[in-house]
Amino acid sequence: MYYGLISLSALLFSMVFIFSDKYTKQYGPGTDAAIKFTAGSHFAGLVALLIINRFRVEFTPFTAAVALTAAVDIVLFNVCSLRALGRTNLSKYSVFSMTGGMALPFASGILFFNEDMTLGKGLCLTLVLAALALTVEKGEKKGGALYYAGVFITNGLYGVINKFFSFSAMNKTSDAAYSALIEAFTVLLCLALLAFTKDKIGLVKGRGLVYMGGYGVMCAVGNYLLLIALSVLPASSQYPFVTGGVMIISTLYSFFTPEKPGKKQLASVALALLGIVLLVTL
Repeated sequence: MYYGLISLSALLFSMVFIFSDKYTKQYGPGTDAAIKFTAGSHFAGLVALLIINRFRVEFTPFTAAVALTAAVDIVLFNVCSLRALGRTNLSKYSVFSMTGGMALPFASGILFFNEDMTLGKGLCLTLVLAALALTVEKGEKKGGALYYAGVFITNGLYGVINKFFSFSAMNKTSDAAYSALIEAFTVLLCLALLAFTKDKIGLVKGRGLVYMGGYGVMCAVGNYLLLIALSVLPASSQYPFVTGGVMIISTLYSFFTPEKPGKKQLASVALALLGIVLLVTL
């Protein structure tokens, strides 16, 4: 059941890069564009999670503190993401994002949350990292290293923060209420930050709203499913599985687009699939 949940989350996450990339191409990588995108997408995510939680109100100080930390991380991630996408291609951005989202939760699970290191986990991590390396393409502008590092760290920290919430024995809310609180804090932070930025893009409308809504709902539901699975599956198993799953699904999707996958991409998918099989069986 729980591998089914994270497989579904991988399906959702495989689409979010497309929405953020299209938004960046339309509105640019500026800070104002990034903050508006974050506010709009997480408002959509908030609505989705409130519906999932049947609009029940839950609150504890511990949950609020962790949710606020996660919200700050999300804002930083989205700013770094849109800046990075303005300087490099989608494949290279995806590598930094997915590697950080896999490696940091994996390491924290082993080092700080008493998760066992197994042969299957080690082989899966190694094979998925090798698969990601195969997907890197040339094509970028100078000055992006700081934003690539920011994408790597902030995406990885989000998984670590969620693992901390799931692992903690403190008085806390349900997973859905915690997730909704993250979305609410993220929107409030963005609205506050907009007062200090120069608005160069004006009102977001039309397709821009679609990109925001698609990204927000898919991310919110995908992360909620991962949070449910974290109560049973260790982070060191879950995040390599998700990363490999995103790569496989994205490649399958590309068969239905004009840009068919090449030999390197197919080889990377084979490595990711082998890693997932070893993770589950060893």
